[in-house]
Amino acid sequence: MIRVTTLIAIVVIAGLAALAGFWLWSLDGYVEIDLPGSDPVNFKLGLIIILGLILAGGVAVAWWLLTSLVAMPWTIGKARQKAQVRKANKALTEGLLAAEAGDAKTAMRLAKKARKFGDDERLKLLLEARAAEAGEDWSEAERAWGQLMRLPGGQLAGLRGAAAAAIERGDTRVAETRARQALELKSSAEWPFNSLFDLQVSQGRWDAALDTLAMGEKRGLITGTSLSRRRAVLLTAQAAEMGPDHRQAAQKALAEAIRAAPDFPPAAWHGARHLMVDGKVKAAQGVLELAWKARPHPALAQMARRLDPQHKSLADRERLQGLIQANPGHRESRILKAELAIETRAWVDAVRELALLIEEKPTARLSLLMERALRGYGDEAEAERWSRMAATAAREADWSDIDPRGTAFDFSAKDWSRMVYAFGDAGELVHPRHESFARELEAGKPIALPKPAEPTVLSKVKPEPRPPVDHVTNSD
Repeated sequence: MIRVTTLIAIVVIAGLAALAGFWLWSLDGYVEIDLPGSDPVNFKLGLIIILGLILAGGVAVAWWLLTSLVAMPWTIGKARQKAQVRKANKALTEGLLAAEAGDAKTAMRLAKKARKFGDDERLKLLLEARAAEAGEDWSEAERAWGQLMRLPGGQLAGLRGAAAAAIERGDTRVAETRARQALELKSSAEWPFNSLFDLQVSQGRWDAALDTLAMGEKRGLITGTSLSRRRAVLLTAQAAEMGPDHRQAAQKALAEAIRAAPDFPPAAWHGARHLMVDGKVKAAQGVLELAWKARPHPALAQMARRLDPQHKSLADRERLQGLIQANPGHRESRILKAELAIETRAWVDAVRELALLIEEKPTARLSLLMERALRGYGDEAEAERWSRMAATAAREADWSDIDPRGTAFDFSAKDWSRMVYAFGDAGELVHPRHESFARELEAGKPIALPKPAEPTVLSKVKPEPRPPVDHVTNSD
């Protein structure tokens, strides 16, 4: 169906041609042509011009037909090539979509079709690799990715796919090699650093992970808080695995970890422990106070109690007071105040502080402390009630980090690996003992105190004690 615009164009051209012909026909003058053997013939000038134009047009049409016949084989070949390209592109598009949809059978069929019609080897290999991945044929996928990484422009993509396929096969050595090769390329891609770092962390290779982290820092692939926190975790994990023969190297690593992230309690705990073994009590207390100011943790308070076994009680209280003053408004500092009140037999102060804490968040640890404070106060019935409540109250994740034997942060390589990302990227700690419902240190366990100079003599008839105000709504 002829469009209106086309019809108008034809009418306009025909009109212009008619006007031109009329104008040429109206020209004055004749052209005399001498023909051999006859008299001269006179033709109108306009007619001669019109016939000349018609002859030129005919020659042009004849030339076009002649050149078209000569170029016909090449034109047919070009059209055929375009048809093959269209078929290859269609096969590649549908094949990639099938691979992403998980239809491995269709993807492999279209990959063979694309191999037949396509002329870009990279696209064909990409489809083959994706199709193999859809069918979970990781060896075939690794082969296709390996061929792709040898072609211009396909090196980085091929290395990434080959590394992923090697991981799926369980060959972490090859995966690490591919990631390292990609990291050596001049590229802004972040996956080589992340893949190499993740592999090394998952295997507990802290030294290698620290080297990769330094490379990532140099290239600007990781910066800021995540960089310093990840480094702190790696250094602490490295030091925690060092034996007694490498204490100096462990202390150096822990000092660097504390400088990188003072708010990482495991680094401060292990660092203070090493200083304690060397008899550097004051330095260890300084480390604990620095960490307590940044992020209080009950394990740090427990370490402060153990710094100087030769001088207990008063020295312990002074060290704990130092922690409280470093961060007085924090929940752990308030719990320390309650514990110190219990140790000094200031039962009313202890009960008052614990009641406020329990009102904010009741836990088993606080319930046990309340039980001890109430027993000291003399209210056995109320103490028994809090003892029963402690059995069903919520546990504290941070408190679970302390082993009943007195150690803390005794993590496996897997736990340290989790900590790299939990603390490194989110600033959170992992609590494997809490997750496994492991036995906890008894929160209300009394601390050995020196005997008073003049022991208090209790009368046989006790006055009726007034129970403290219970700020917790829970009841039996």
